[in-house]
This record gives sequence, structure tokens and C-alpha cells, in this order.
Amino acid sequence: MVCPQCRAQYREGVVVCSDCHVPLMDRLDEDDVDVLLQTGIYNPIAIGLAASLLQEAGIPFFVVDQNPTAQQESGNVFGWWSVRVPKEREAEAREILQNVEDSK
Repeated sequence: MVCPQCRAQYREGVVVCSDCHVPLMDRLDEDDVDVLLQTGIYNPIAIGLAASLLQEAGIPFFVVDQNPTAQQESGNVFGWWSVRVPKEREAEAREILQNVEDSK
């Protein structure tokens, strides 16, 4: 079982992702593949700007490791902002996020 948003793996019998609260799928199709973008963004104002710019560009995204416990469990102890975006929008999303990072 796998979450279609955060891609977390679950054992059989679990039906809802405990983080995203969405129904789990048996497996993901190749068309459902997306890309994890890890940024150097950690400032809440910059995170808000990045999220706004992605939304304005119409790029769907899912924020990974939104709470401190999940960040520590994934090794993201500094709280960098990580997002998943569709593979076909990766280049555009990377450019937007890089511009936000560069504007620190």
C-alpha cells in the first residue's frame, strides 16, 4: 500500500495515509510518478513566497515533512523545504524555487 501524495509505504490492511489523510493505493502507475525537489529554503517567509509562486504558475505540489518529527525521521533536521511536483513540471518548478533561494 502506498500514499499517492507523499509516497509513504504502508503494510497491507492500512487504508488511509496517517500524514496526508488520503486513501492509499495498491501501487502507483508510471504516469503517477513525480519528482522530489529538496531546497535550501527554510525561512517561513521564503517558504510562503515559494508556495505562492508555484500556485501562481499552476504547478501542483505536495509539501513533504511538514512537522518537526517527520523532518527528523527523514534526516531533514534543518527544516529545509521539500516538495513533490509532477515530472513534466520539474524544470519550471526548479527555476522558481532556485529564484526564491537566490533572493535570500
